[in-house]
Amino acid sequence: MVNALISQEILEPEILSVTIKNHNKRNALSDNIKLELEMIALELRTRTDVKAVILSGEQGNFSSGNDIKEKNAFGDGLNLEEARQKNRLGLRMCDAWTNIPQITVASIEGACIGGGVSLALSCDFRFCAPKSYFSIPEVELGFTYAWGTIPKLVSILGPVKTKLLTFTCEKIYSNSLLEWGLCEEITDKPLDTSVDFLKKIILKPTVAIQMVKESINRQTNINQISILEQDQVLLTRKFNH
Repeated sequence: MVNALISQEILEPEILSVTIKNHNKRNALSDNIKLELEMIALELRTRTDVKAVILSGEQGNFSSGNDIKEKNAFGDGLNLEEARQKNRLGLRMCDAWTNIPQITVASIEGACIGGGVSLALSCDFRFCAPKSYFSIPEVELGFTYAWGTIPKLVSILGPVKTKLLTFTCEKIYSNSLLEWGLCEEITDKPLDTSVDFLKKIILKPTVAIQMVKESINRQTNINQISILEQDQVLLTRKFNH
């Protein structure tokens, strides 16, 4: 299935590829893309014909993150109620991807920035191309890092490296991503590697994998804290302008 924002394709039996298609903005996450990705993830909860999903961005980048040039970005110019709803789109998208039953892999090339990192960390695994990098510029832009990502970073990196990554706003390249545990493998062809990896995993009993995934996710369920972070974004935008 193809539309202007997202494409879906069965690459192998029971393995679905989902691709963000906004390459003119390095696959920035517009509101429409967030809503489409949320809808896809929610629909996948009822699909028994798909056991695994690969998420990627088209033409050499994963995602440059939240589209801050979009009209009313961060809720600017909207009333409080509308702004709160708008600011929760990214969190809703990430929650949906975190909690789908299928095994998920982010296939990452090029830039993975801000909300792109949030989306990648909402997948179970990450495979990175050699020149890919993560960057979290939110502090430099004057607001908190939200979308439920900080608890995920802390669970992977611990508090010190999470502070280092979010405070410095520097690019972290693939070798460091691997060393820090933010990706599972560096490969010239992350999509192909993702397919090969998933072809082995989906041979395991499906329900057992789903139950274990749900159990692990319950141990790190921080949704209520994440909702508070979204309101903090509104406050930082208000007092930085």
